[in-house]
Amino acid sequence: MAFCAVLLLHLGCTGAAPSAGTTDSGSDSVQAPTETPRRVLHEMFTGSTCGPCLEADEILHAVLDENPEDVTHISYQIGSDPYITQEGVSRRMGYLPADASSYSIPYLHVDGGDGLHPVEHNKDAGYQQSDFDGFLASTAVVELTASHSVVDQSIDVVVDVLPLAEAAGEDLRLHVAIIEGVTTLNVGTNGQTEFHHVMKKMLPDADGTPIVLVTGEAQSFDFSYTFQGDYTAETTLYEPVDHETEHTVEEFDDLSVVVFVQDAQTWVVHQSVWSGAGH
Repeated sequence: MAFCAVLLLHLGCTGAAPSAGTTDSGSDSVQAPTETPRRVLHEMFTGSTCGPCLEADEILHAVLDENPEDVTHISYQIGSDPYITQEGVSRRMGYLPADASSYSIPYLHVDGGDGLHPVEHNKDAGYQQSDFDGFLASTAVVELTASHSVVDQSIDVVVDVLPLAEAAGEDLRLHVAIIEGVTTLNVGTNGQTEFHHVMKKMLPDADGTPIVLVTGEAQSFDFSYTFQGDYTAETTLYEPVDHETEHTVEEFDDLSVVVFVQDAQTWVVHQSVWSGAGH
């Protein structure tokens, strides 16, 4: 299989109207929504020095670009990409067995499901619109909205969560990923000249925020983060960005946020959303 394998050294590891259900209150019937259209989360693990990642990115975007209103996308630049982060590696390792000591790229997880190689999937036909349609057919029971604002090097995020029905899972997490729309200063050796929806920081970290969902009970969450120091061009596999003193954001006005609710045990993503029009 055409993978770029990475040995871990010192790195730590809304749309259409929803369908309605009926509840009885005396002699009256009240229509209450129990489902909402799904936005399908694509978590792409890739890198600018990974040869197969060029074709994988092209295949993925051929599908995403045809379905802009129905997708969310996070690109974790890992491997030997200079924009590698501890959090990106943690997300990749989180989808592997607990005893794993290395990972491969390119790899794609869609709504937290079993990972696939975007090029070799479907007997080397690659990830296709038909695959996406299958994921999209599953409606969601959680409504998510998110907004953000950026001032200088600080970003504020507001997330609203409304469960319309029971969302299965005993360890649900709310994940917030700050992404940069397009990056060009991490060009490597695989022929890619720009990279899209690159994860820069997860709030508060790659583990997310524990959340308890109760049907019909809305919750609101506020997150704030300030990128420290100046842009650094010196990050590598062995010296990833140190968020305490530096950052790799190329354009702060190109930042947006992807938010998703995931079961930490089964990986199932119940819903995801973009903030603003940054995508």
